[in-house]
Amino acid sequence: MNYLKKISILLFLLFTACENEELLDVDSAYKELLVVQSEIIPDFYFPGVRLTITLPLGVPYDINLSEINDATLYLRIDGIKIIPLHYTSDGLYKPLYDLLVNSGEYYELFGERGDQTFYARTKIPYQPNLKNVFFDIGGYYSGAVIYPLKDESYAALWKVNVGTFISPTDFFNVSGLENIIVGSTLSVRTAVYPPEYQTNAYNGKRYIQIYSFDASFEKYFSTKSGNQVINNPYVQGTGSTDWNVEGRDVIGMFIGYTKGDVLIVN
Repeated sequence: MNYLKKISILLFLLFTACENEELLDVDSAYKELLVVQSEIIPDFYFPGVRLTITLPLGVPYDINLSEINDATLYLRIDGIKIIPLHYTSDGLYKPLYDLLVNSGEYYELFGERGDQTFYARTKIPYQPNLKNVFFDIGGYYSGAVIYPLKDESYAALWKVNVGTFISPTDFFNVSGLENIIVGSTLSVRTAVYPPEYQTNAYNGKRYIQIYSFDASFEKYFSTKSGNQVINNPYVQGTGSTDWNVEGRDVIGMFIGYTKGDVLIVN
């Protein structure tokens, strides 16, 4: 399973699971939260925005109970183009026509449901522009030096070719630069390759892949696990996750991201 598919599945689990400690503490009273989810990738059609609500502890997840079908949503692209979103099914709101997403665009989401309003903004990032990639033979991790862009953050995954590519379930870290001047560079690294892939038998089979995100993903990543050991980063949490959707009793991510090529490092 590739990482983009995995991240989408894990986000879905996080946003919908009523057992999630991020959303509900068994010792606290239930509070309904509106959940906003959209992962936007350049050179693909806009996937829509899914709206659901959290369910009380002990209630099995059911899209018919969780979906929201009475909200008003629209996009604003680059501060100019207004595109209404319309309910389709299972809480998903989409434009009336296919909308091709382009790198460098800025998407804003405006939403209203009853007396509840919410807002989010994301840059659609470019593929990462790499200066070089490397393998640290002492630490058994790989990394890359990137020419960063404004409003973007970056992360890396190791990969090993065992007939098919395998990779970890999460990033080691996510990094970005606030003040960028011409020629600025940024280094990112992967987690350590597992011991079984550190042997000479895997020389020539170790790879790296760099991801670009909207800058808000850096803060989300640094807060989602409360600096705990990450076992399942999208289900584990401390209640202090920094989502990029603003609004009263609203959580979620409206995020642009893309990935670079898979490159050999050793």
